[in-house]
Amino acid sequence: MYCMEDTKVARTIELNDGARMPVLGLGTWKSSHLPRTSVQGAVETAIAAGYRHIDTAYSYGNEVEIGQALRSKMQQGIIRREDMFIVSKLWCTHHGPEDIPACLNKSLNDLKLDYLDLYLVHFPVGLKKMGDELFPKKNGKILTSDIDYVDVWKGMEALQASGKVKSIGVSNFNILQLERLLALCTVPPAVNQVELHPYLTQTELIEFCKSKNIALTAYSPFGSPARPPELFRGDTDPHKLLEDPVVTEIARKHRHSPAQVLLRYHVQQGIIVIPKSDKPHHILENTKIFDFSLTEEDMRALRGLDRGWKACLLDDIKSHPYYPFV
Repeated sequence: MYCMEDTKVARTIELNDGARMPVLGLGTWKSSHLPRTSVQGAVETAIAAGYRHIDTAYSYGNEVEIGQALRSKMQQGIIRREDMFIVSKLWCTHHGPEDIPACLNKSLNDLKLDYLDLYLVHFPVGLKKMGDELFPKKNGKILTSDIDYVDVWKGMEALQASGKVKSIGVSNFNILQLERLLALCTVPPAVNQVELHPYLTQTELIEFCKSKNIALTAYSPFGSPARPPELFRGDTDPHKLLEDPVVTEIARKHRHSPAQVLLRYHVQQGIIVIPKSDKPHHILENTKIFDFSLTEEDMRALRGLDRGWKACLLDDIKSHPYYPFV
């Protein structure tokens, strides 16, 4: 057996700009399918359960509710602003130079915050700006823009210089895109947030980010089982990952839940993880990942499940030169 010291995993990670980021956060994507109150309730429950990292985005449409939850917990004296690590993301329709600060200001306004701890470029492909449409379409086709993500990054660097965001990073960027960005940027991205789980191990991306001191955040760590079923991708969809016999057997052995095993799999590799839940018992259960350790054999078995299955693909824009999942 392994000794207790092996369970020691730091609860925060130091980013390449010196900031410290909690390894466990609450994901809030898809919460727009839920009643408005449940988003606020989930965040309040999470803060009460000890979460200090909340992940949201302009495109999730839930920042007002998250702001209300933060304010409520601050007024109760449970947290101060500086105790929290709040992440939001620049949406694809706001890649134009004047739209970048506008998108951030809308998020700050809705969240009722003066600054964000981390601001991410949500996706490397830009979309045309048409009113408030998240996915502007013409004749059923999504309208992309040809704005270069390197130029978008210059706008992100300016936001950081303004003090309105402490750290800046990216999401859904592949190795080639990161290499190009690193070659041309002034400030390197602190974080790359991508889909990661044992069905999609992305070992090369993990190694690359480690070598460049870019922290990784794993989204959809359970294979995104709560997506609307019309978004499931048939036989190559990861939504049944929690039921995989390898995962359930490791969970049984450690007397923890399959969800806890999948979260531990990430934090034990030094990867930040943002499980989403609106159920109080799951929100609490997901925090209990620091009191046990997976063996090297467990880690090997989980990595062995890799089959390249993605939950989030954005197929409609895969012909764009900056589409990252190729």
